[in-house]
Amino acid sequence: MTASNELRLKTLPSTPPMLLKAAITRKKPSNTPTFPSQALEVANVQTNIKQLGRYNQACGFGDDLSTLSVSFLHIQVFRLHMKMMLSKEFPLSPMGCVHLSNTIIQHRRISSNEVLRLRCKIADNKVTDKGYEFTFHCEAFCGEELVWEDTSRYLSRAKTNVAGGPKAVRAEPRVYAQSLPMDISRSDARKYSRASGDFNPIHLHDLSAKLLGFKRMVIHGMWSKAACLAALSGEIKEPAYRCHVDFKTPIFLPVSVRLDYEANGANLDFELRDKKGVKPHLVGHIQPL
Repeated sequence: MTASNELRLKTLPSTPPMLLKAAITRKKPSNTPTFPSQALEVANVQTNIKQLGRYNQACGFGDDLSTLSVSFLHIQVFRLHMKMMLSKEFPLSPMGCVHLSNTIIQHRRISSNEVLRLRCKIADNKVTDKGYEFTFHCEAFCGEELVWEDTSRYLSRAKTNVAGGPKAVRAEPRVYAQSLPMDISRSDARKYSRASGDFNPIHLHDLSAKLLGFKRMVIHGMWSKAACLAALSGEIKEPAYRCHVDFKTPIFLPVSVRLDYEANGANLDFELRDKKGVKPHLVGHIQPL
C-alpha cells in the first residue's frame, strides 16, 4: 500500500457525531460495489483511564486498570470503522449494517500507560445471496511491535444476483460441561453506550428501537462478547490468545441467558444462549497463541 492510500488522523474521531451523520447518510450501492483500499492510521493514542474503568465496569472485567481488558481497544477502532464508512468512497450506508463476527488477537497484555498506534483497513468484501459483506481489519502497535488485532465482518442486506445455497439443517444444541446464568438489563446496554460512545438508538430505549424495526431494545453484540470474556477470564490461562465469535441472534432486553462452555484440548469453546439453552445468541472459541 502506497503512502497515497494512507490517511493519517491527528486524533481518534468522536463516535456520537459520526452516528448522527450515519443516521442521515443514504447511499445506493451498485450491483458490484467498489470498496476503498485506503488505510486509516492514528498515532499517539493514550488510554483514558476513566473510560477504561467505565468499560470494565459495564462489561464485568473488574477493577484492575493497570492493563487493558482484551476487548477494550475495539471501542477505539470502531471509531475508525465509522470514519471509513462515512467517507464518500465507501459504497454502502452505515446504518443497518449487521455485525456478523469478530476476532480479537491479543499478542500480549497491554499496559494502560503504553502509547499506541492504531491502523484500520478493509481486508476483504464479497457479494452473497443476503447482500454485501465486508471486513475491517485493525491493528494496534506499540512502537513497531504488533500487540493486538481486531477483525470485524459486517453485512449490508440487499437483493443480489447471487443464488442462495440449500437451507442449513438446524443441529441439536451442543451439550457443554459447564454453564453460568447471566441476567442482562436495560441499564447494562446504557452503561455500555456511555463507556463505548456507541449511542445507537436500538441500544437506548424500547421506543427508539421500535422506530428502527426492533420489538425491544437490544444489547450491543460487542458487549455480549466482552461479557463472555470477562466471565471466562478465570478459564483463560495464557496472556496471548485468539478469540473468535459469530453473532447469531439479537439479545432483547431485559433477559436471562446462560453462558455454556468447556475446554476442547488447549482451546475453550463457548456459547451465549437463551435461558433454556436452545437458541444461540453468540458462538465462540478461544485459542492460545
